[in-house]
Amino acid sequence: MSNIQLPNGRINIEGLDGIADHLKALAITNKTIDSIKVRVAEIDPSDIGRFRRTTDALTAWRKMQRRITERLSVLRQEEKQMNRMRSQFESEELLRLLRSEVSKESLLNCRVLAQAIAEQRLQEELNKAVGK
Repeated sequence: MSNIQLPNGRINIEGLDGIADHLKALAITNKTIDSIKVRVAEIDPSDIGRFRRTTDALTAWRKMQRRITERLSVLRQEEKQMNRMRSQFESEELLRLLRSEVSKESLLNCRVLAQAIAEQRLQEELNKAVGK
């Protein structure tokens, strides 16, 4: 057993570290929920005790699924923010290095050209999104 699952089969939510662990835990949770749904469908309607225990288990696993999904959402937002910061820092450093190597006029010309190309690419993506 990994640190994702406890010996009793439940998910060790505190043992999850990073997006990969959360995705693995979510896969385990989804598989378990599917298995419980099959068992619920197979239960004899007169066996109220078994039906109740199984539906309680299903409810508990769905709660776990929501908790994992919420944590995964936060991790993904943090990852996006880190990627934005990384990109910003790289751009700042590239600009600093270029300023020391390229004339101010050439740098300005490149910036105007880059902005025009970026705007054109953005318009193309927007047109694709709306089906034009």
